[in-house]
Amino acid sequence: MTGRTVVFDTNVLVAELAFPDEPLACVSLAESGAVEAAASPALLWEFSAVLGRDHLPLPSERRNIAVERAADLARVVEPAVSLDVADDDDDDAVLECALTVGADSVVSDDYHLRDLDGFAGIEVVTREAFLDRYLDRPASISGDDAHRNPEG
Repeated sequence: MTGRTVVFDTNVLVAELAFPDEPLACVSLAESGAVEAAASPALLWEFSAVLGRDHLPLPSERRNIAVERAADLARVVEPAVSLDVADDDDDDAVLECALTVGADSVVSDDYHLRDLDGFAGIEVVTREAFLDRYLDRPASISGDDAHRNPEG
C-alpha cells in the first residue's frame, strides 16, 4: 500500500491530535511519508473550529499547534470540484478534496461517509480498518464486526 494518497477526515485528526494519550498512528504514517495525506483549506478550517468547541477545551496555543501540524503533514489543495452528495457540507468537503487529489482512500469514523461505501472509486474506511490493513495487523473486532457470525 505504499504510495497511497489519503484524506483524513476531521474526526481522525481530532482523535489523534487533540488527545495527548491517543497514539498518532495515521499522523505518523503521513509524517513518515508512508502515505501521502491531502487536505483542503476547508478541512483545516473545520479542524480548527472543532478544536475550539466547548467539549474539547484546548488552550488556543495547543489548538494552533495541532492545526499547523495537520497542515504540515498534508498536501493542501483547493478542491477543483463542488459536490452535494453527502448528508452534510463537511462530508462534501472531504470528498471534494479526495476527488481533487485522486485519493485512494478517505479515512473517517463518520458513519455518513462510511454509508456511502466508497465514492467515485475512492474507498471510505474507518481509521481502525485503515491501520489494520496498512500496518498489517490482525483486524480488531469492533462495531459492526462484533455482531457478525464468525463462521461466515
